[in-house]
Amino acid sequence: MGITVSLDGEAPLKLVYQSTDQTKGVNKLGTFDEYTLHFYKDTEVSVIVKLRNYGEFLLGFVDGRIASENPFMRRKSFSGKGSIAITIDEIEGIHSLMANYQHNDWWTRPHFDPDLTKLPAQTVSLLWESDSTYYRLLPVSGPVFRTDLKGGGGAEGKGMSVMLSSYQGGLQRVEALAFVLGIGDDPYTLADRTTDAALKELDYPVLPRERKSYPEVLDYLGWCSWDAFYQKVDERGVLAKAEEFNDLGLPVRWMMIDDGWSTIKEGKLQGFDANIDKFPEGIAHTVAMLKDKYGVKWVGVWHTIVGYWGGIHPDSSLAKTLGHYLYRTADGSLVPYPDPAIGFGFWHAWHGYLQRQGINFVKVDSQAAINNFLQYERSVGASSAAAHQAIEASVALHFDNTMINCMGMAAENIWHRPKSAVSRNSDDFMPKSQNGFREHALQNAYNSYYHGSFYWGDWDMFWTINHDDQQNAVLRAISGGPVYISDALGQTNPSLLLPLLYNDGKLIRCARTALPTMDCLTKDPTRDAVPLKIWNYAGEAGIIAAFHIGEGGKTLACSLSASDIPSFTDKRVVLYEYFSQACRLLEPGESLSFMLEPDACKLFLLVEVKGKVTPLGLVNKYASPHAIMNQWSKEGSDTIRLREGGRFAFHMQGVPTRVLANGEEQQLISIGNDVFEIVCDGFQQEVVIEINWD
Repeated sequence: MGITVSLDGEAPLKLVYQSTDQTKGVNKLGTFDEYTLHFYKDTEVSVIVKLRNYGEFLLGFVDGRIASENPFMRRKSFSGKGSIAITIDEIEGIHSLMANYQHNDWWTRPHFDPDLTKLPAQTVSLLWESDSTYYRLLPVSGPVFRTDLKGGGGAEGKGMSVMLSSYQGGLQRVEALAFVLGIGDDPYTLADRTTDAALKELDYPVLPRERKSYPEVLDYLGWCSWDAFYQKVDERGVLAKAEEFNDLGLPVRWMMIDDGWSTIKEGKLQGFDANIDKFPEGIAHTVAMLKDKYGVKWVGVWHTIVGYWGGIHPDSSLAKTLGHYLYRTADGSLVPYPDPAIGFGFWHAWHGYLQRQGINFVKVDSQAAINNFLQYERSVGASSAAAHQAIEASVALHFDNTMINCMGMAAENIWHRPKSAVSRNSDDFMPKSQNGFREHALQNAYNSYYHGSFYWGDWDMFWTINHDDQQNAVLRAISGGPVYISDALGQTNPSLLLPLLYNDGKLIRCARTALPTMDCLTKDPTRDAVPLKIWNYAGEAGIIAAFHIGEGGKTLACSLSASDIPSFTDKRVVLYEYFSQACRLLEPGESLSFMLEPDACKLFLLVEVKGKVTPLGLVNKYASPHAIMNQWSKEGSDTIRLREGGRFAFHMQGVPTRVLANGEEQQLISIGNDVFEIVCDGFQQEVVIEINWD
């Protein structure tokens, strides 16, 4: 390990290692051994690195100082970017890795090359595997400093660097929790454990996902205006789409009016209400029509973290009446004040107005722009924390914490949203990109590894009539997050959506954030001749979606086993594939081989065999076991309660003598391999299935 510091206006300075102290202690995280490493350059610049080892994880703290003997002389200070670099020459034994890095201002994507020197700048999570053991290095974005990883910086330019940045400049001290390093056999538990250790040490600037409440609104099917109308959205188009949904009998329960509705001038917000040319009677009229005439339960609107892309217009009435809640940046932009107690006033005024117009929730875009507006004036941690605290306080007051965070996968955003539960998990859905699904699926699956410890991922809207429509539907089915479409007028295919939801429009939503299976977690499915397999839970069952997103156009040989689902390794399961209806028993340790054509997908259900009858649920739905509310047995029969009717399938050893649905005898259909099906789609509410045998 080495230390390099960057001072304003000077060449990087490599410090000299001096000594190490060792102590023991105990705190809220447990018992630890602490190693304190001292680095100096003369007496002017010093850095202390503390490594606090708790066994399964280690916290890394940095304390850098510049001594100033003559305070009236020109002062040296740490550079705003790359203030301190902890350099690591080598990590031995890396067999494979998966890193997540911020590839532009807004989004992250995965990286798989095990050569550490090629680790991209602004890497926000690093997982590597060595002899079946996993290691996870998590850079921390704290109250002042953001930490990133990047390749190189060690001896002869090898290894990697842990970089601390304030983006402010002028600081003579760098004090921060810089990273967490964890070790374990289960990479999924490792992700949550390392994240929670950091959050607990920081006193929870953001709650982990497991401690958040998922918004009720986003448990239902929705529609967003963006890809349907882009910035040409208006009342006529929105109402026409709502009428179309009614005509199709599609239970779309919420609608989001995206960018294009606002009153703007020169790319800046000018007023709270909608553009009068597009919404002549105001946003309240549109909302009332959607709710009263078309039965839409919730309506949301879009805005950015600073009002509009360029902030608030300085000559607007908003600037005059709410100026005390606004801040003029060095470049003249006007944004909500970067102090939560003050900035809240702007959001409270706007959100209060929107609430009175009938708006129920918001999508908040361009979040990573906070640092673009305020760098050099505020530290990256302070500006982000202030912005998110202010807006989330208002959203909690007016919209019951219901918001979709967007364009905010910069680390400072992820680590500083206090309570909001849902955040975009990838770059935009690109409906007109012929190969766009590959990158979209790749980002969503692998970003979930680090992002899912903080948020339910929003895997973005999609089109139901598109060259990738089926794959997109399956991807959303397993995601565990919101499902919403952005179809244009006359371009909705209800049959693609019905397997995603119940009759009332409620989503058949998986239990957690979906993740790549362990056999592809550190492999690149676009290049390594492996499928992208994503797992989740549906009720008590496991669910795996397999996609062929590789290049080259060749058929892919794939395999699947119960061990692809954590906690299913030793289970005997019934394996059912949605599209082919193929079904078989899978013993512990046994695998299924299958083939995938380019740009194709399969969807597998894995249901543990616990008794004579193994219900698969409503197999006309993607995540069919989700519909199983409970099951009980008595001598000669099993009873299963379903959320609603449909095509109910079950595996049984033997042949049933009679099957009843709400007391009515049903025709039994054998679909092979001891799997049977009944069609009870005449029941719109709960259904009690009774399966009898001799």
